[in-house]
Amino acid sequence: VPCIFYILSIISQYDDRLQSKQRAARQEKENLARSYNELLVDMDGLLSKSAESSAGLAERSFESKRRDFQRFLERVKSRYSTVYSGRKGDSDQLLKQFRRFCVNWLHVFEECSIDPIQCPKIVVTVQELNRCGSVTEVADLCLERLKNTEVRFISIQRDQDAQLLRKNRNEFKRLTHGDIPANLSLELPQPTPSRASVGLQPGSQSYTSWFHIGGPFGCHFRSTNAEGAYPKDARLGCVHLVILSLEHAKLLLGIVTGFVLLLYDFSSMMSTPDRKKSSGEQSIGSKVMNMADILVAEVCLLVMLVRFEELDIIQNLEREVKELARQNEQVEQQREKMTEFWSNAQQLTELWLYRTVPRLDLYKEIHCQLEDAPKEDLLVNISGANQQLEDLDKKLGALEAWRKDGQISTSDKKVFGKAVNEICQEPEIAEILVKLEDVAQSRGMKALTG
Repeated sequence: VPCIFYILSIISQYDDRLQSKQRAARQEKENLARSYNELLVDMDGLLSKSAESSAGLAERSFESKRRDFQRFLERVKSRYSTVYSGRKGDSDQLLKQFRRFCVNWLHVFEECSIDPIQCPKIVVTVQELNRCGSVTEVADLCLERLKNTEVRFISIQRDQDAQLLRKNRNEFKRLTHGDIPANLSLELPQPTPSRASVGLQPGSQSYTSWFHIGGPFGCHFRSTNAEGAYPKDARLGCVHLVILSLEHAKLLLGIVTGFVLLLYDFSSMMSTPDRKKSSGEQSIGSKVMNMADILVAEVCLLVMLVRFEELDIIQNLEREVKELARQNEQVEQQREKMTEFWSNAQQLTELWLYRTVPRLDLYKEIHCQLEDAPKEDLLVNISGANQQLEDLDKKLGALEAWRKDGQISTSDKKVFGKAVNEICQEPEIAEILVKLEDVAQSRGMKALTG
């Protein structure tokens, strides 16, 4: 008896605090949900800015120039292999200059990366090209690698971020749509009758929402949601039971087990006369004590079962709070990664637009001229182009200085980009090389090298 009163007093004290615990859990859940939503709004803003960024334009230019260079390799590999047939000296010199031109183009293409300083986009190494013994081998190696090297790091990241944002929004809806309706708010200490949450007929009432006796008749056991999780609906004849959670199921199982044990001890006691005592039998007194222990436990479980709905509301809220806190932490990490990526892309935009893209445009104009160059001018043109392009690269300065926060000013970057774009307008390769030499020797180049 003292044990029963002690447990009941503890439960009653806990009941007195249910409303305050519910309010605290609700408030914490609202705060976490608000924080979660703010994180999603920030991620959505980052994604919207990325769509308007010039980084996407630079990426499309990289991909276009990659395809242009592939077409150049396809067209010249057969022509260059036979243009100096029978003249080994000229043929070897053409192989050397063609390999050199490919190395120079690939060196510029290395900048088409989200981290061109630490992780450049290396398609083919110089050592691999040096092992090629003919123009055809050089062209085929570059073609094979370029076909498998799409420049889509901006668009891929944008698609991944958009997919991640949709997933997080769906998770946010899942975690917040299950807020407890107002009609289930705790009304302590007096419970109010409420209809069963599943399958109750209009007008029927019960002091628990999970147990009901009455029509319609049936026999089934199924989950009430598509995911197969709790609550689960059980009906046998006119008895309707809703198992709210795994803890609820354990509590019901404990009560049923207790009643089975009580019946077993009672039947065992009634079938054993007090005067017949053998070595394996218990006395009537010990059986009564066992039954009393089981009865105490049953009373405690019944009290918990009667108040389980209120307790389960708190447990569900606390579980949702923990899940929201975990999701908040994950989304915060995802937002930090998004911010780091797109901030870095923004820092590299000027490098790509004013250094990389104009030079790739220049290479396109030059290799278009080299495709149809007569064989008597081919060696002179390709060797001259290689020399001028290498001289220009040497005077561009370090990649770090071309970042948005680098040492080179935006105006100087624009001047260089404009100068190279003007060279691309020349119709003849001779004029292109002359203008290229003028740009390399101009005063503006000194600002780029510091």
